[in-house]
Amino acid sequence: MVSYSRTLAMRLIRWTTPRGGFDTAFKFVFFMLVIHAVSMTTEYLLVGKIGLPPLTRFALSFLTAAPFVALTLFAVHRSYVLHLRLAALASTDMLTGLKNRRAFVSLTEDHFRSGDQGYVMIADADHFKDINDTYGHAVGDLCLQAVADRLRGVINPDDIVARIGGEEFGIYVRCDPAAIRALGIAVCSPICVTHDPAQLPVCLTLSIGAATTIPGETLERAMRRADEALYQAKLGGRGALVTWAGPPKLPQDDPVQSRTSFSPVVG
Repeated sequence: MVSYSRTLAMRLIRWTTPRGGFDTAFKFVFFMLVIHAVSMTTEYLLVGKIGLPPLTRFALSFLTAAPFVALTLFAVHRSYVLHLRLAALASTDMLTGLKNRRAFVSLTEDHFRSGDQGYVMIADADHFKDINDTYGHAVGDLCLQAVADRLRGVINPDDIVARIGGEEFGIYVRCDPAAIRALGIAVCSPICVTHDPAQLPVCLTLSIGAATTIPGETLERAMRRADEALYQAKLGGRGALVTWAGPPKLPQDDPVQSRTSFSPVVG
């Protein structure tokens, strides 16, 4: 009941929130007409007649209610904008600007419930601890931001990419096996970050584990399979994408994975 009331309240706020000049004018006039109608109805029910001429009654209603309607519309608009900003902050990783783990799980589970077919992938920055230990966390942060830029540049805007851990990134894409190979080549090629003009750039690669989605499967199980594939990518030399190759019915019972057919980038 509480959840239903909250949903109803949010729908009401979204409907009443002004969006642009024309919409603001329309809603202002609409609410003024509603207030005028209520005022006339109330007077008729109490007195048995409408004592004032229609234009006079409307002018009185307008002068009385207009400031309050305008203030209410402004307050609703500001509340809605604040709600959108807070929702964005709650779903965003502040360092990279990508979605965070909570948003990744929520958005990807929506695709699972709708039966969309695709790939769940986990990407991990190779030798990231060595970068932090050698160059410091500030350079490590620059590397994570560069990884985020790479992912944003190659992942379709309609798909999902998020930072789900320290140097781990979650990806959900809807594409065929040929496209996933091309995506692996684009994502896993070296990423070089210039942190000091007097020094050589810091270069790193990504290892990626990918698992095809299976109807009726949970996101948790798909991510488990992708994580197993990622482990194989690390064992196989890093800097490559590896896909799960087990049978679809019992993926949790199968040994891991087969490397995709492109040549891996050495990390």
